[in-house]
Amino acid sequence: MAITLKQAMKIGGLKKCSIVAGADGMGKMLKYVTIMEVPDIVRWLKGEELMLTSLYPIKDDDNAMKQLVKELHEKGTSALGIKPHRFIDEIPQVILDEAERYGFPIIEIPEEVSYLDILSPVMNVIFDDKAIIQEDLEHAYNLLDEIRLNKWGIDKFAEALHHLLKYEIKIDSFVPYLEVPDAVMELEPISTEQIRELEMIQRPVRMHRYNHTLGKEQACMIAPVIMDGKLLGSITSIGVEKGFVEVDLAILDRATTTFSLEIMRKKVAYELEQQYKSDFFRELLFTQIQHEETLLEKGKTYGFDLERNYIFISLQYSQSGKGIHFIADILNQLELISSRLDHDIIVGAMENGVHLLYPSANKTKDRIYHDMEAIYRELNKQMQDDLYIGVGRAASDISSIRDGYDQAKQAVILGRTLYDAKHIIYYEELGFYRLLAEIKNVTEINKFYEESIGNLIEYDKHHDLELVHSLTTYFHNNESISKTAEKLFIHINTMKYRLQRIKVLTNLDVKKSEDKLILQIGLKIHNFIRNDYRFR
Repeated sequence: MAITLKQAMKIGGLKKCSIVAGADGMGKMLKYVTIMEVPDIVRWLKGEELMLTSLYPIKDDDNAMKQLVKELHEKGTSALGIKPHRFIDEIPQVILDEAERYGFPIIEIPEEVSYLDILSPVMNVIFDDKAIIQEDLEHAYNLLDEIRLNKWGIDKFAEALHHLLKYEIKIDSFVPYLEVPDAVMELEPISTEQIRELEMIQRPVRMHRYNHTLGKEQACMIAPVIMDGKLLGSITSIGVEKGFVEVDLAILDRATTTFSLEIMRKKVAYELEQQYKSDFFRELLFTQIQHEETLLEKGKTYGFDLERNYIFISLQYSQSGKGIHFIADILNQLELISSRLDHDIIVGAMENGVHLLYPSANKTKDRIYHDMEAIYRELNKQMQDDLYIGVGRAASDISSIRDGYDQAKQAVILGRTLYDAKHIIYYEELGFYRLLAEIKNVTEINKFYEESIGNLIEYDKHHDLELVHSLTTYFHNNESISKTAEKLFIHINTMKYRLQRIKVLTNLDVKKSEDKLILQIGLKIHNFIRNDYRFR
């Protein structure tokens, strides 16, 4: 059965819509209603459809908009319904002009009218099958509600959706507290770009995902679960080339609600566990331990076992503009990443930072380096080089773990400035600076610093010879005067003069091994005191 577009304009949400161009085409016949959220949907159309869109895929391309109207007209599409307000302020003039040219109706959809307000009522009239559709929906809703109320789990949920929609289903979780079953079909993960689009549109969208099982790309309908603007999970119906009917969309909408409630239920339990885990971190690191056995027993809840030889890892990032929600996001991501690397990694948050206890027992250095790189690479996608990771030494007792905490903090504080572009800093790689960090008597460090290169620092404040920089470059070039002069873009005699000036000011000669060592240590202290918090 088919109806005219003029008849359709009196049904459901279309009653609130208006024809803004191509009114000559109001007599066109209408058999289907479909939704466009990808630019290449035209090739799937059969003709006599009302197509609904926000224009999101082509909102910045006038030529694509003009071509869309032409192709829809040639395909025999009945009309194009456009919902502005979210991605465009108003329907572009280029569309209105092209529609008038072909007598192709353009319908403006008000902000308060949803696609389902149009799709369901119109398709019900077209099929004249309203009672059957309603009965099917009630059956589907009852089944989904039964799953939710009886907490049958995600496995049963996916099975029920497959039964109701007649498509293979893939459930994706983007949070650490919800494990999902493996799907029958192995799909390529949803890309970062697709995630951004789903977070923008916030409703079911037709997208392509590569199916590794079949060895080809397939059209899918992806329904996102969005909370606070973040994608927490999604339901993918696989292989929807023939398109969804309105019953499928209604079922998927109800399923998304059920999935959201399950995520929220898991989220509450997860956040409570994270709070207890952070308390355990604080007790492990800072509290005076009365009964070590009690602490170890508490740690078993989180998989804590001293035989795993933990490496303490600290993550550092600028605090500017980053509140509790940012830390929660990082914590969630880190839990997901860690679960893929090693289920025994323990993640916790305290002191406005995020930390890990990484089990190193039976792992090679290459494996540890690989895992640190993987953590940095995944987290840095959203932090844009604002992330630094400090790595302490392996520890097999609580006292050593506490030392590892200090080591990781020291590594990230010193290393991020000492080693320029390095973002993963291992305490063991700090070399001599590691010894300086262990010296408690900072007065002696300052005294040695003043006695070695203090006069050079003062001299450089009032003169242009840059003696400290020249001396540093001289040692970096293995005490080659010619190479140092070349690096500094000065004459070799100028460099000789600077070395002589250094000897006069410090009473230390770079040609004498003992004096040279004092100068080198003095330069390292110079770098150190600029970065160690005890000198601030």
